[in-house]
Amino acid sequence: MNICGNRVPGGIHQTIRLKGQGGFTAVEAMIVILVISVLVAVAAPGFWNLIGNNRLVSEVYSLRAALNNARSEALARRETVVVCPSTDGAACANSDDWSTGYIAFIDADGNNAIDPNNPTEELLYVETDEQGVEIAFDNALRRVRFGAQGVALGFDGVFTFCDSRGANSARGLIINPVGTVRSATDTDSPEDGIVNDDGGNNVACN
Repeated sequence: MNICGNRVPGGIHQTIRLKGQGGFTAVEAMIVILVISVLVAVAAPGFWNLIGNNRLVSEVYSLRAALNNARSEALARRETVVVCPSTDGAACANSDDWSTGYIAFIDADGNNAIDPNNPTEELLYVETDEQGVEIAFDNALRRVRFGAQGVALGFDGVFTFCDSRGANSARGLIINPVGTVRSATDTDSPEDGIVNDDGGNNVACN
């Protein structure tokens, strides 16, 4: 049978019309748009929180890897290794703001700077990406210095990672005098949703 039409006796052509093939009506389209709008409004905050959390965690992992690698190099080479904030990926910046990037290098002469004329003072790590995350270090010396034994005595402290959401979403890294690094956690009882430094205090964001 031809769905467009049938031949019947006498040569008369009979057309069969198919029903139900119309599009959305204006009312139906408005309902669909309304439902989509509600779903977006409900899902958007969670989506942006997920993106923000992933960005913070990524920055924590990057700095933690840089610190752990620097300590390993200090132990392996029996040399002092410095990790410090940097704005150009080549020299230390005199700042406690690590958001602009940071570098790790062998500091053979102990002057906290890379000497281009000293082949021993090798640049080991460079991080220059800016991800919209504020990274602050609470040690007044503004750098981490691993001795040949891997210790960071006097250069220990807490790194705080913040974004526009404030302390409730902040992350932290704690480096102790021995030179080991661990993630900050919420040690309050009951927990208040804010991670704590090594003294048990809530981290703060500017």
